[in-house]
Amino acid sequence: MLITELPSLDRKLIKDLKIALKDFEPMVKNPQFLWNGRKIKNFGLLPREAWANWLICAVLRKMHNRDITFMEDDSGDGFVIDKDLRLAFQTEHVSALDVPRGRKLPSGEQRVIDAINLKIARGADYAHEKLLVTFFDGAGQFFRNKIRESIFGRHNFEAVFCVGLLNSGPEGYSYTVTEFRDSFGEQSVTHKVEINSDFTDWEITQIMR
Repeated sequence: MLITELPSLDRKLIKDLKIALKDFEPMVKNPQFLWNGRKIKNFGLLPREAWANWLICAVLRKMHNRDITFMEDDSGDGFVIDKDLRLAFQTEHVSALDVPRGRKLPSGEQRVIDAINLKIARGADYAHEKLLVTFFDGAGQFFRNKIRESIFGRHNFEAVFCVGLLNSGPEGYSYTVTEFRDSFGEQSVTHKVEINSDFTDWEITQIMR
């Protein structure tokens, strides 16, 4: 949606992704924070929602060279804000994580497809002008084109993002961020976000198109 002002002045907006990255360090390094479902103190999103929004905004900034960030939301899972184009998109998130412990999810692309289908089933009105974000781990090998083929023409979201953990360890963390759009001629794009060990910087590369 086009905005003439931010969706609400009483909602907190992330002004600096680099400062926010450092704030995320303890949450990401102890994944219980990403799994336990409790909202961040003084920020109205779940840790996994805020972290996925950070990763998406970092990639969108790289792709479009614009001032793109995110803010909290009292009815959804945050807004992605394009400050240059004065656009705001509400996000809706769905988890495909191996939590709670003992949860049995399929491997491969079916893990992601099943999570997306849960949100598609909510209908067109639910999806209108929103971004869908699937945050996943444990999928193993999966094929991006099979996800795109499964959801193409079946959802009404502005775009569908899939955010997945690649690697974690003492040298840092890496994630994939894939964007699927429902427009003919627009290919899905996957980027890798590599975050250094002390969460002070990151690098983004396009890894497939």
